[in-house]
Amino acid sequence: MPRENPALERLTRIAEGLRPASDGVWRWLPVGIGVGVVLLIALIYALAAGRGVERVTLTTGTEGGSYFALGQVIAEALGQADPPLEARVVQSGGAAENARRVALNPDTLGLVQSNTALSGEVKLIARLYPEVFHLLARGDAGIGDVPDLAGKRVAVMPAGSGSNIAFFDLLQHYQVPAAEVTIVPGALQDGLAALQAGEVDALFVIMALGNETIAESIRAADIQLLGLDQAQAMALFNPALTRVEVPKGVYSGDKPVPPETIDVLGVDALLVANRALPDDTAAAIVTTLFERRQQMVEGNRQAAFISQPTPQQRLTIGVHPGAESYFQRDKPPLLVEYAEPIGVAISLLVLVASGLWQARNWLSNARKNRADRYNLQIAALVDEAEQAATPEELEEVRRRLFAIFHDVIADLDNDRIEGTSLQSFSFAWDVAESTLTQRQLMIKGQSSPSAS
Repeated sequence: MPRENPALERLTRIAEGLRPASDGVWRWLPVGIGVGVVLLIALIYALAAGRGVERVTLTTGTEGGSYFALGQVIAEALGQADPPLEARVVQSGGAAENARRVALNPDTLGLVQSNTALSGEVKLIARLYPEVFHLLARGDAGIGDVPDLAGKRVAVMPAGSGSNIAFFDLLQHYQVPAAEVTIVPGALQDGLAALQAGEVDALFVIMALGNETIAESIRAADIQLLGLDQAQAMALFNPALTRVEVPKGVYSGDKPVPPETIDVLGVDALLVANRALPDDTAAAIVTTLFERRQQMVEGNRQAAFISQPTPQQRLTIGVHPGAESYFQRDKPPLLVEYAEPIGVAISLLVLVASGLWQARNWLSNARKNRADRYNLQIAALVDEAEQAATPEELEEVRRRLFAIFHDVIADLDNDRIEGTSLQSFSFAWDVAESTLTQRQLMIKGQSSPSAS
């Protein structure tokens, strides 16, 4: 049903009220033409306004996986935007399949990894969150590095996923023949269950650091996260990869996993679209991602990492023009903005360079110090949780912990802390949550009657 347009109705009433006398037809003719033009413009506007909700398809991953979960949160935010955009979330085999779907369908968005092979039809919408290579091995499997996988059973993600492709790239770099490794493809939950049961010796997946599903498996069995001693070399020849340091005890502090700081490889999860997606639709999607980011964090913590593509990603993949219009929305033409001061700026550049460098260092340190203060506050709350003797005391600790969480997200949106600081905050948050849960169970056990 077309939307009502008050302006159009008023103009229609004006037109109906024009009743020129027969002897004044020529006098009223210019007015009639003008009214007709205005009515035509208003009619076009009314028809455009009544087109209804636009629809896109968002291809993610397997149900229960991190891509599917984030995709649902993104779709919900798009549906609540003004105007709303209906996003249908569909499952897929992973990043490679998503890339193919996006390349073939102009109305399709997809989640891929920054090391996924993309055609020229696929362009960036936004950078979502960082992921790292996870090579997990049983403690009794005798695996200390990639070459030790020869002759072993390794669970990997399904064919077509970014993790599956990356695993074979890893074997190729270390010159481990794939034929010497028994590959067991399947979903992450199935692979972790097989690893815990001893049905496979190792598992490989690309996942956000600190993933709770992986953490639970590590706590339930003797499983270690292995480092990649040639991570820097692999990143040197593939700009989509970065070397990432994983601190000691990320997944377990009691029996540290990993037992020491290790190097692994990292990639970015990206949201991409077909270049034929209308620019205004792409701009609306990016606007929603950034302006509703804090709301999305409540449904999925990874949404806090949403950011602009890196210069390297802009160069190798390219940004959708509609998304770029959002990123450049506050930038007037260079010559218009700096026509007068540009000459003075050149003459003063040498003099102010040192001061600007000092200011930059000060701002960076201030952001880091703010993030460090949040981590210290969480550490203090962990100590309070360990000393808590009643459920009420634990609840108070939990309330203050979530207050810190909201402060961190607010500071991130206001650029008072850097996105890179969220990694350390995420570690501290996980430790605090784990401590609260364990202490709650302990207090509950102490208050229950002892079994006879």
